[in-house]
Amino acid sequence: MPSKAKAAFTENSKDITELWSIHQEISGQGAGRKYGVEVLNRSAVVFITACWESYVEDLATEAFDFLLENCPTSSLIPQKVKALATKPIWAQKNETKVWDIADNGWRQLLQDHKVTTLQHWLGSFNTPKTSQVNQLYEELLGIKNLSTKWYWQAMSAANAEKKLDDFIQVRGDIAHRLNPGKAVQKNLGTKYHEHVKKLVECCEAAVHSHLLQVTGKAPW
Repeated sequence: MPSKAKAAFTENSKDITELWSIHQEISGQGAGRKYGVEVLNRSAVVFITACWESYVEDLATEAFDFLLENCPTSSLIPQKVKALATKPIWAQKNETKVWDIADNGWRQLLQDHKVTTLQHWLGSFNTPKTSQVNQLYEELLGIKNLSTKWYWQAMSAANAEKKLDDFIQVRGDIAHRLNPGKAVQKNLGTKYHEHVKKLVECCEAAVHSHLLQVTGKAPW
């Protein structure tokens, strides 16, 4: 059974399939360069990036909620997460604020940490490149360098990271300049989508393993 985040990613991906169907209706299936469809190719790149970004956020949120719900005591919460969550308390320099985490107060503290972290992600932090994804998952779940789990047959983690960042750079060029400087072919979009689908599988496995190790329960 997949995570809810993966199920949503699969559903969202149907729109990408629809784009390719429209592409075929306009240009046919024959070999050679296709004309009048580059806008569809560019749209696919933008939409694939949006699907990836949504998945990254959805999985992080789903995993955090599972972690909080299935940790009977704060001692099971990863140290990195606890350190970041308590920063606002120490910053206030109020000696009584520490009592906010007494009893079950630590749960609310962690919920506040989730909101702050996701707001950062949705704001200036919302480019889903490798470094940003790693930062989000370390801050929210205590998983260090999630991208080291992005590997499969004939694909190393380092190459998987680079390919993702290169694809997202194309998306950035499209978004900021409307034209990325050279034609965007359908082949780029299909390769991008296949790459992201494999990254999703890697993230599913890595986050599942992490949550199982921390809580002793399988999240999905």
